Amino acid sequence: MTYQQNMIDFINRHTIALDRCLPIKDRERAMLAIDLLVRAGQVSEWHHASGLRYWTAANAKPLSDPSLARAFGILMFCHSSASRSLVTKNDLENYFPKLFRHGLPAGHYVDATAQSQRLGNVCVDTGQSRISRIVDRARCSIGKCEQQAGIRELIRRGEFELAWIVPTLPKQRRLTEALQPFDASGIRLKVIAIPDLLNVAAHLPQPNSELN
Repeated sequence: MTYQQNMIDFINRHTIALDRCLPIKDRERAMLAIDLLVRAGQVSEWHHASGLRYWTAANAKPLSDPSLARAFGILMFCHSSASRSLVTKNDLENYFPKLFRHGLPAGHYVDATAQSQRLGNVCVDTGQSRISRIVDRARCSIGKCEQQAGIRELIRRGEFELAWIVPTLPKQRRLTEALQPFDASGIRLKVIAIPDLLNVAAHLPQPNSELN
């Protein structure tokens, strides 16, 4: 596989590529591949108001701030663990063929180590949602998961998890505590703080009526 194709595949999977998260270890080769793709019109380079530089598939417009925040959070979440990989629908068909169906929600990943392999779904909170609202959504997500026979089997084997990405450590602690009553569901629940997400989230409209 060429460096250019490697970069295209990475962007197609993750929506964006970042300076700090490139699929090619040799930075000089990675930047050369990006430069060639930009010149060929296959990749677009963007500069966000936060100072973040990122690349997407060729597009006439940059990502909206909410879309960028979500893509940034998920990419950093996957990049933080060598065993974690965001998966496409085709990947899900290969990893978990019994679960594959059209309309499966986005944001699925596989966390595969030598000892285990878990399917997960990740959500990004940019700091705007109340803890109570996230808990309500978690309750709904868990209920939907429990209704699917294939996922119920994964839950029974301890091979399914739900993850939330938040921008601050205090919110991570509060949400982790608020989600504890759901431990009995058998679904692994994790909350990950990615402080760099604040740089992008700062440019999102901030509702005055909600406390985090």
